Amino acid sequence: MDFLKILKSFEEFVYEALTWLVLLPRTLLRIVVSPGRMTAYARQELGSESEARFSDALSPPLLLILCVLISHFIDLAVRSPDTKVESGLGGMVLSSEQNLLLYRTIAFGVWSLAGSVYLLLCLRKPVNRETLRMPFYEQCYLVAPFALATSISLTLIDLGQTWSLLVATFLSLAFVLWFWVTQAAWLRSSASLGRWRSLVAATLVLLVGSVVNAGIGHVLTSSGSGNPDEPQDCIAPG
Repeated sequence: MDFLKILKSFEEFVYEALTWLVLLPRTLLRIVVSPGRMTAYARQELGSESEARFSDALSPPLLLILCVLISHFIDLAVRSPDTKVESGLGGMVLSSEQNLLLYRTIAFGVWSLAGSVYLLLCLRKPVNRETLRMPFYEQCYLVAPFALATSISLTLIDLGQTWSLLVATFLSLAFVLWFWVTQAAWLRSSASLGRWRSLVAATLVLLVGSVVNAGIGHVLTSSGSGNPDEPQDCIAPG
């Protein structure tokens, strides 16, 4: 009986994983083309009591995780292995692929959290587990394409080729601009902010996420070795 349950669970997992091949690119395309519609979709589905929620697209947190996973596989495929930090917190993160994936997912999730908290503060709502869920899900849809593009850009930069640097520069600038504009539109719609105030708010969210990740990366890298004169690798979200 236990073996049959395992087979049944495996059957469900295989089917679910295969549907990602269709739903993931479609969800990403819909977000890039129409981010406002997809954040409204996330809000509608999250408020539904149906068991078939997000049947037409990937759920926001899952999409963010898969984008980080895809970019990680691309990184492994095109970049040659180099020397990693061997001790301290940095060594703990880099000691396994699971830890590294978890770190990268949380790193990009910081932008989702920053946008969610800013919205709740603007609306003067309490910041807790329940109030954060709705805006966080919406933010995950906006962060997912940004995370994928940023991670691929960092991988291309590490290649050090002229063409890769050009592609990485274009890709990163394009999606930073996209994320900034869509973030401003989301804040303007959700918090009823003016045009300029929403742009300032979007800039603040970008800066907060960047500063937090830079700080965490610095702490992890600095703790990697007791000798400050030794060169150390920088741990980046991508």
